[in-house]
Amino acid sequence: MKPRPTIVRTALFLATVVATWGVLSIGSAASQPEFEVGMPAPQDFEAARSSPVVDDVATEQAQQAARGSVEPIKETNPEIEASVQASINQVFDDVEVLVVADAPTRTPTPPLDLPEVTTTTVAEGDGSTTTTEALLPAIISGRAFLDVNGDAMFNPDAEGDRIDQGLAGVTIQILTDDGPTQVRTDSNGIWTFELETGAAVVSVNATDPVIPEGWIVAAEELSQLVECAADAICAAVDIDYVPNLRPLTDVQAALAAKYVLPEETLSYLAMTGSDDVVRGPLGEPLHLPVVRGAALDRVLQEFGRRIEPGQLQEAQASVRSSPPFVFHTDTNQDVAGGEAAGEIVASFLQANFLIDQDRTRTAQEAAAAGVDDVVVNFVAGQTIVEQGEIMTDLDVAAINETSILTPTEQVSAALLAVIAVLVALLGLYLARFRPEFWARPRMVALLGILILLAGGAVRGTVVIQEATSWYVLPAVAFGFVTAILFDQRIAVLMALSVGVLAAVGTLDVGITVYAALAALAPIPFVSSVSTRGAFRNAVVLSSLVAAGIAAATSWFFHVGPNDILLETVGVSVAWAFGVSVVASLVGLAALQFFESAFDITTTLSLLDLTDRNHKALQLLQEEAFGTFNHSLMVGTLADAAARDIGANPLLARAMAYYHDLGKTENPTYFIENQFGIPNPHDLLDPGESAEIIRSHVTAGVALARQFKIPTDVTQGIVSHHGDGVMRFFYEKAREHDGEEVDVDDYRHIGHKPRTAETAILMVADSLEAACRAVFQIEEPTPDAIEKVVGRVMDEKLEDGQLSESPLTLGELTKIRAAFLESLVGHYHQRIAYPNFPGN
Repeated sequence: MKPRPTIVRTALFLATVVATWGVLSIGSAASQPEFEVGMPAPQDFEAARSSPVVDDVATEQAQQAARGSVEPIKETNPEIEASVQASINQVFDDVEVLVVADAPTRTPTPPLDLPEVTTTTVAEGDGSTTTTEALLPAIISGRAFLDVNGDAMFNPDAEGDRIDQGLAGVTIQILTDDGPTQVRTDSNGIWTFELETGAAVVSVNATDPVIPEGWIVAAEELSQLVECAADAICAAVDIDYVPNLRPLTDVQAALAAKYVLPEETLSYLAMTGSDDVVRGPLGEPLHLPVVRGAALDRVLQEFGRRIEPGQLQEAQASVRSSPPFVFHTDTNQDVAGGEAAGEIVASFLQANFLIDQDRTRTAQEAAAAGVDDVVVNFVAGQTIVEQGEIMTDLDVAAINETSILTPTEQVSAALLAVIAVLVALLGLYLARFRPEFWARPRMVALLGILILLAGGAVRGTVVIQEATSWYVLPAVAFGFVTAILFDQRIAVLMALSVGVLAAVGTLDVGITVYAALAALAPIPFVSSVSTRGAFRNAVVLSSLVAAGIAAATSWFFHVGPNDILLETVGVSVAWAFGVSVVASLVGLAALQFFESAFDITTTLSLLDLTDRNHKALQLLQEEAFGTFNHSLMVGTLADAAARDIGANPLLARAMAYYHDLGKTENPTYFIENQFGIPNPHDLLDPGESAEIIRSHVTAGVALARQFKIPTDVTQGIVSHHGDGVMRFFYEKAREHDGEEVDVDDYRHIGHKPRTAETAILMVADSLEAACRAVFQIEEPTPDAIEKVVGRVMDEKLEDGQLSESPLTLGELTKIRAAFLESLVGHYHQRIAYPNFPGN
């Protein structure tokens, strides 16, 4: 045994042991299993020493009773009170805004033209004339007033409580030939102006600030022309202002869209708000603020009584049945106004005397903190719990408190020992029974990585199982991936390893059984797949089997007396199936990385290699078409023979497809690619020809590296000729140079086949070439084909080319029969059709 590989393998196994031990130890400070409350006691337990034990359940019950004895702390909530008052104020604010209609849109009035000034011409004594303007001094006066009844006439003596009133301070704009002038109305609404010419344009501003809120100029035209005779007193048309009120029905509809109030309340608010628009300018007291004040006073009274949530409906009913008093004057009660105020208060009223959760919780926790722990004194030898009894919190606490615990260091060392034994046994198996894997350190490293990942999966399951389930362990994925990357027998070892890791990592018998069986589940499904669709089917089938295993183990190990059977088993099955599907798909996705990193040939990679669209095969087809067809036929023969002896048919076919890839460098120097051209070897020395023929092996290996073809497939390039002699060129050289020719100069580069697949490829390659040459002349009858098959296989055996392969005589017999059957099928007789070309 070479020392360097031994050191590498030893280092890999040590690294696997330490890393797996470290992963399983992460976050684990356990010294003995933690007993689960509610589960049957696995054995009788007695106190190993006397000790007081706190009964956490009884203590918590006493603390909870102390918390319950604390009366809730209540206090008024100023935020709620302010919010209710703001809501009530908003109702009245909205009424005051809504009762006033939008200002009318007025069409601009064309400017009025002043009449021309009259002139007089006087004759002077010297015969000249003088022209002067006629001055006509006059007085213009007018009135601006609040037109209460809207008749456009100022009638201060009308009957009723409300009469027209002059509006003081209105700005009157007067335009004369001398320019614009402004005057203001007096306290009676009257204005006067001394006019020096005969006419003036009198105007008012519709937005004059002295116009009361909610009133507008009644006239459409804001300007008038006033003409006056000399020394006369002229009256301009009075300017009347009227309330600009929105229709009551519109006001009610707008309020109803925003507030849930009775129709009577909305009608009262609309009428009272509209009436206040008229009251204000006339000097009458406003009534809507009186109603507002009554509502706000009443809500403050109610808040002063401290309304609790359970008293809110009673308080609202009280407000509605005994509304606040509202008066138009000191003695004139407004019953409807009181009812409206009461309805508004009741609608917005909220409980303001609430429990202060923070203060109450603090008081409760203070009371609980004052409770002493409930202590149970156990004496040495006292029975804590008997086997089969359901364990309580006190039982578990007593076992942990009075038992002699195993030191943490001892548990950790024991865990390391178990993992070391597991890894050592795996190494022993590989060294004794699977030397082909043992000889490849990369494969040993990969197996170590899978063991480490399995340990990580177990530890992760332990961490999250309380929030999910024990059955989130992706055991199926490890069996699946191992069977693909290695083979079925090593996958079985991986399943046992996953079971051991689950046992030491979880200390749960049920999950240990599940882990081992679930990792075994995909092996029979993966072993026979040969298409990508079959891989997907294997994922689903393996996951279904894992779900069945989960159902059985969950039912037997994890269903307690207080658990619902269908619920517990159903949850376990769901987790097992879902995690198995997802983890297996993730594992399939990771296979490409493992294949590339560790130079492994899997069924998936072989499927890619045997795809006719592979770039290397496309190159072979384009550059050496005859070699391409030869390779396809060799693939068919190799596939059939490998199937008959239980070898890997996909690997044999892939080797066959690429074994002559190097012929793309000099394709015309190989007979199968010489279509209608002279044989270039006729012009070459035998040694030169042998070198060209020999080079297709080295060129093929170089191209295989370029196209990232796995080493297992590349072995078909290296060994498909073995170290056989190129007999044609060797004999040609002997004819020319005599017996002095060194036979080694005419040997192929490579080594003899060392696997069943490479041995099959060597024979299939020679057999296809021989049949193609022989049956160009002879009739390919079954007897003739059998003779060619026997001659080729005997030649390889006699030349010792199969001496390093593992093939037995029985397997060689099966290979011979498979070749014969395939070739007879290929060269089958065809019907000769009359008058068909070639007949």
